[in-house]
Amino acid sequence: PLRNPERALERRNVVLGEMAERGVISEEEAVVARAMPLDLNNKHRIRDSFPAYLELVRRQLREEYREEDLTTLGLSIFTAFDPLLQRQVENSTTTVLGQLNKGGELESATVVTRFDSGEVAALVGGRSVRYAGFNRALDARRPAGSLLKPAVYLAALEQPRRYSLVTPLTDTPLKVEGPGGQLWEPRNFDREVHGEVLLYRALANSYNLATARLGMDLGLGKVVDMLQRLGVEGPIPEVPALTLGAGEYSPMDMAAMYQTVAAGGFRMPLRSIREVVDARGEPLKRYPLEYDRTVSLQATNLLTYALRAVVREGTGKGVYRYLPQGFDVAGKTGTTNDGRDSWFAGFAGDLLAVTWIGRDDNGSTGLTGGTGALKVWAHFMAQASERPLGYRMPDGMETVWIDDQSGFLTGKGCPNSRLIPFITGSEPRQSTHCAARSTGIKDWFQSLFGGDN
Repeated sequence: PLRNPERALERRNVVLGEMAERGVISEEEAVVARAMPLDLNNKHRIRDSFPAYLELVRRQLREEYREEDLTTLGLSIFTAFDPLLQRQVENSTTTVLGQLNKGGELESATVVTRFDSGEVAALVGGRSVRYAGFNRALDARRPAGSLLKPAVYLAALEQPRRYSLVTPLTDTPLKVEGPGGQLWEPRNFDREVHGEVLLYRALANSYNLATARLGMDLGLGKVVDMLQRLGVEGPIPEVPALTLGAGEYSPMDMAAMYQTVAAGGFRMPLRSIREVVDARGEPLKRYPLEYDRTVSLQATNLLTYALRAVVREGTGKGVYRYLPQGFDVAGKTGTTNDGRDSWFAGFAGDLLAVTWIGRDDNGSTGLTGGTGALKVWAHFMAQASERPLGYRMPDGMETVWIDDQSGFLTGKGCPNSRLIPFITGSEPRQSTHCAARSTGIKDWFQSLFGGDN
């Protein structure tokens, strides 16, 4: 029946017909029985086919149930598992890793959630998707590199009197004395310095120097606090290199962080279980939606705008080799020292996915976030996400025409003009010459027609 369910169903219905003819059951009972599904016992098949996801379920169950109860009480566990998404992310993992590395040294892990509920819908723990051993999605703890940078920018954007998307940041060499007097001297990936850059562009292009300076100006305590509010629960090192992703984090940790961003600042525990039912069919426990606002809605909206810029014009542009140009997504690349870890996190529709690629021996992959993990993520999203991001601004925000070179107010149609969102009242005060002319024309029309039309 597991191999040929259609033939098994056909045979079952033939037997039911014969039973009715011989009077073993009534014709009415046969009709009802024919309408029933096969109800195959897939326990062994699921266990063998999706070991990484099942390991997550087991761990979350063990937080509340004894191992003995789980094996003897006949409990039924209802989960958020989506077999179609699971097959799609497995296919993307094996396809892309096969293209990147036929020798098999590269490993990968991906966590897929529905960010409107915090449910984990699919999970891959390694390149060999049927392997029930080391689960890299849960247990591979590596530096996050630039994948952690959005927490620095979000901590800034929560202070609209000091920072907006067009606040100028300084991308110049930096030396900081760390613990024990050790000197920390970060560099940009391209080994260049870029001078004064607008905040959103510094994130889009993943400039290390601008980000490190921003983090140090904010204070490392603010960055640690933001990571904790976003859902990172493990140890977070309060050192200058934290601003560029120092520490050890699992793909599940990063999924929790980006889940909160995608959900507009609502932190939700990532969960795989919906309900536990006892042997009599009585519900023992349900796991309803839980959430807590931990970050400003307006600030997360600004960050989402910047994460859209990452994939439109920054380090994540490779996404659109897989997705249609008009398909709106938000995401961030991450690369660690010597290319040891390749990360990508992003969201669209109601799906969030975080992908990591690396080696178990912690050797160099020769990949960046954009040339490795991004490809798995984009290959998966091209199959899985039926809806784009659907970016909308909440109350308390407005869009303003900005000169995207200077960060000054300008007018529609002026050189370098771009609509940028702001928390109301935080827009720049300085204007370009073009903006002054545009504003005057607008005011003249308003005086004629008595409104902003």
